[in-house]
Amino acid sequence: QQQQQQYPPNHPLSGSKHLCSICGDRASGKHYGVYSCEGCKGFFKRTVRKDLTYACREDRNCIIDKRQRNRCQYCRYQKCLACGMKREAVQEERQRGTRSQNVRSSDDFNPSSSVRDLNIERIIEAEQKSEQLSGDNAIPFLRVGPNSMVQPDYKGAVSHLCQMVNKQLYQMVEYARKMPHFAELQRDDQVLLLKAGWNELLIANVAWCSIDSLDADFATSGGHDTSFGRRSPIRLPQQLFLNHNFSYHRNSAIKAGVATIFDRILSELSVKMKRLNIDRSELSCLKAIILFNPDIRGLKGRNDVEVCREQVYACLDEHCRTEHPGDDSRFAQLLLRLPALRSISLKCLDHLFFFRIMGDKPLDQLFYEQLDTQMC
Repeated sequence: QQQQQQYPPNHPLSGSKHLCSICGDRASGKHYGVYSCEGCKGFFKRTVRKDLTYACREDRNCIIDKRQRNRCQYCRYQKCLACGMKREAVQEERQRGTRSQNVRSSDDFNPSSSVRDLNIERIIEAEQKSEQLSGDNAIPFLRVGPNSMVQPDYKGAVSHLCQMVNKQLYQMVEYARKMPHFAELQRDDQVLLLKAGWNELLIANVAWCSIDSLDADFATSGGHDTSFGRRSPIRLPQQLFLNHNFSYHRNSAIKAGVATIFDRILSELSVKMKRLNIDRSELSCLKAIILFNPDIRGLKGRNDVEVCREQVYACLDEHCRTEHPGDDSRFAQLLLRLPALRSISLKCLDHLFFFRIMGDKPLDQLFYEQLDTQMC
């Protein structure tokens, strides 16, 4: 009987009852005769349906595990067969009935046989291209209207903050559709992913850009002075950076009623990022994991999104092992930043509703309009 691999409680691979027979990752169920993960299931199905053939660059004896499953397609396919996956089960599945023409099947998702081009270099490239967008382009989502609950004395400062967030939203849509495979998803799914992830993506950027504002003592102590054997608070940093050109002072956050969120971004995210010495590649992978969220309700191409996220997991895991070979826990430590990010983002949404600073158009409609414009 398979032994379940142990992960931290908030790890995305925790809670699995079975392991994938092919790579040892979390199994999502029994597929084509054996317990397997969504990644190996999709790989086997695409191979059979498209009648793909592979070649091994080594001696046809490559290790196939959750860390290295994407390195050799030949050996991965041979292991699928050796573990009992049945080609005829894929063919029978297709014969049982085709989907409506309006619903794209998962084997049409990728123009190639894999998502290996969803790598760190391409992910960073998507970010860099979107960051180069300048000017006044914005998605008019947040505004201080006549019905807002912002105090009159602070409306000017809050309006300026809203304008900056709206510009970030514009860049975020461009970032998403420059991401490999995002544009191939159904438009409804693209909007669902953006609507679910925009807040977390924005906060991740803020936390990252604000790292340099942290005092070295604050970052290493976790915000407490321990020089006399007791924990007394060190003065909190006074600025958050929405980007490298725009900062938001803590006094403004206090006036706007969001000082708690301000402090949490610094203490729970920026401090941890600095302590872990997170690099750009790791941040980019975490953001891609946020974007490709297969757990969002209503997704039509859930398996497609799952395959993309698993590929990003593999990229991040390989990066951690290559750049930090002596730190076996780094991959898990990075992923454990995501629950805090999610919690803070939900609190931010509460404030947006409370202060009534969202515009008249629903966010999903704004995303549809932006996605329908010509790509920059």
